[in-house]
Amino acid sequence: MKISASINRIITKPDSPVKAFASVTLDGVFAVHGLRVMETEKGRFVAMPSTSYTDKEGKVQYSDTFHAITKSGREAVNQSVLNAYDLKLTQEQVSEIEVKADEEMEEEPEPEMVM
Repeated sequence: MKISASINRIITKPDSPVKAFASVTLDGVFAVHGLRVMETEKGRFVAMPSTSYTDKEGKVQYSDTFHAITKSGREAVNQSVLNAYDLKLTQEQVSEIEVKADEEMEEEPEPEMVM
């Protein structure tokens, strides 16, 4: 099975455990949206899309709407999403260019014209 992942949005809030939202395409046939790249004290991992509901005791519970059935399937989805996340972060770092304001730039002397 071919799994393609893309990062839809990077979250820039430093205190948020959610670092990005992602989508995966399975064999070019099925697309799954709403995967989250998470960073917690347990490390970085991929959280599957889920829905919430309130159980009989009034506690909010979550149920995955998409999940891998096998360990190898889960690892493949995780690795694909985390690779896409690392690539996206690298691309953003490369595209950041700092430009000095005009008043901060040093004046270069005009070249002299020789006749």
